[in-house]
Amino acid sequence: MSFNSNLMYIFRIILILVALALLAVSVSQFMNGYKAWQDAQRLEQEIQMEILRLENRLEQLRKRVELLKEDTLTKERLVRKRFGYVKPGEVKIKITKPTSIE
Repeated sequence: MSFNSNLMYIFRIILILVALALLAVSVSQFMNGYKAWQDAQRLEQEIQMEILRLENRLEQLRKRVELLKEDTLTKERLVRKRFGYVKPGEVKIKITKPTSIE
């Protein structure tokens, strides 16, 4: 082999090694980006589920508000429970736990 052919052989090997190194870096960067994309997809799904849960809760609260606005029986039950309201002529009885005797 002549000097030029040896030099060309070494140059090709160097080019192949550089190409392989660039390929390895590219694959590594792609894998990092792919993992980040998967993480973002998972996060988006979790957020969508949380949005659905909150929308359901909002609907429940809206229904409760409408009940409280329109239903007098519901209003009365709420006032009786929270504030201990009794109608004239009714007797309120409070049951308590007995204290221990020592």
